[in-house]
Amino acid sequence: MILLENCRLPTCVLSGVDAGALPSGDPLVNPVVEARLVIKNGRIEAIEPPGGAPPDQPDLEVTDMKGALLLPRFLDAHVHLDKAHTWDRAPNRSGTFAEAIDILGRDRDRWDEDDLYRRANYTLKCAWAHGTTAVRTHLDTGLPLSETSHRVMAGLRREWAGKIELQSVSLCSVEAYATEAGPALADLPLRHGASAIGGMPVMNPRLEDQLDALLRLASERGCGVDLHVDESGDPEARTLLAVAEAVLRNGFAHTVTCGHCCSLAVQPPEVRRTTMEKVRAAGIHIISLPLCNLYLQDRVAHGEKEAGQAETPSWRGITLINEWMRQGTVTACASDNVRDAFYAYGDLDAFEVLLTSIRAAHLDNQLQRAVEVVTTAPATIMDLPRHGRIAPGLPARLIAFEGRSFSEWLSRPRQPRRLFENDRWIQPAVPHPAELDPA
Repeated sequence: MILLENCRLPTCVLSGVDAGALPSGDPLVNPVVEARLVIKNGRIEAIEPPGGAPPDQPDLEVTDMKGALLLPRFLDAHVHLDKAHTWDRAPNRSGTFAEAIDILGRDRDRWDEDDLYRRANYTLKCAWAHGTTAVRTHLDTGLPLSETSHRVMAGLRREWAGKIELQSVSLCSVEAYATEAGPALADLPLRHGASAIGGMPVMNPRLEDQLDALLRLASERGCGVDLHVDESGDPEARTLLAVAEAVLRNGFAHTVTCGHCCSLAVQPPEVRRTTMEKVRAAGIHIISLPLCNLYLQDRVAHGEKEAGQAETPSWRGITLINEWMRQGTVTACASDNVRDAFYAYGDLDAFEVLLTSIRAAHLDNQLQRAVEVVTTAPATIMDLPRHGRIAPGLPARLIAFEGRSFSEWLSRPRQPRRLFENDRWIQPAVPHPAELDPA
């Protein structure tokens, strides 16, 4: 049995325990409780007030955490492992969405099995070292390489089992589901163990029919859908509203997730209000991708004309994270792209995602819930109820930081972190970039 004394736990990740019975900090600036954790055989036995007599166990191992902040491991619910770490050979010189699509479209010829495996496995090593325990990747589907991409991810899912829960989702044009190829397109990812089928709806006269076809195929196969929606600053892009209406119209009973939803932030208040009400009624989950959208959005209006002539963007590119959370919509934040044409940086570090989300979206306005966006919310989206929480009976998937308060924790992004794994503390090394080099 293991006793972790003098821990500080974010209140929003606690479950099955009376947080009011534990000493707590200021809920607006330091939303934590002080506690000790009793762990046995890799599971949390109890969450108790600090101090007092230790359990009467002859094999008891006590560790004084000295007030360190302790969290459940992170979940990253929207990434693109098939594109990761292609920047050096396919850079996006303008930083625009259009060039990202073009340059990666030409790079796909290099995505053979060895290339996909090397880049995706390296990226998962980074996620693991940073403290992530579950990842959902979108995979370009409907192209000649589709079978290869899904087969490689299925192999990595088996290889990483027990460390990272790897999920996959297809990514293609939603209009393709309304063609004769629709059933085969839906079956391909599921044949390789995908968790949902997905795509990118765009505004067009047949959008309702296309969404109905997608939801019908998903319903027949008993799976959810996970979509890229309104990834632009166009106020006329209203596919999120169309998705919500389609879910309600079809009585779709499975999980629906919409990522990005950027254009909502530049739409009139009445459109925002109607869309958000429909999303709430439809039970849709939302994922914001702040790193990528801060990078890409508003470069169309303020695009770089020539070297040194770029203009500062006038909006942040992110969806209405605070508003989504306040209305009770499950809202996560995720990494999206990592060192590719859509985002030149990143290391699949969910702590970086959280920190950026707090700063860019002013989540300090509801700091007591901010940690949800990389823990409990993605766990709900990914249907992983035993992840992203700290509760009696759950596995002790924990990560410890040296910061003792939210201010200390959020002020030092590169601080050491330790993972609790198999009843012991470990500190995995981040892989060296040379591992990306072809053999």
